[in-house]
Amino acid sequence: MMSNKYDVNIAGYTLTVRTGRSAEHMERLGELLNSKVREVQKTGVTSNYLNVVMLAAMKLADEILDLRDRQDQEKRRIEEKSRDLLSALDSALK
Repeated sequence: MMSNKYDVNIAGYTLTVRTGRSAEHMERLGELLNSKVREVQKTGVTSNYLNVVMLAAMKLADEILDLRDRQDQEKRRIEEKSRDLLSALDSALK
């Protein structure tokens, strides 16, 4: 995989990242993280830069965990439905 170098601005700080991802992907990633940083800043909970970024990362991690949980539930539902359909088909063919 080819590796490219990008400068990503997060909350006013530039971070140089080497990745195989596209420039568009890295731009979207920066925009997403910056939007979470702004959400945390609006709450006024803390003005400490590190705390703001960590809270933003926690918000993103929470969203990821929720999505994974929903994906797992949907996978189980589909697997159960597939077993039911296979059983019904097997019964119909006997």
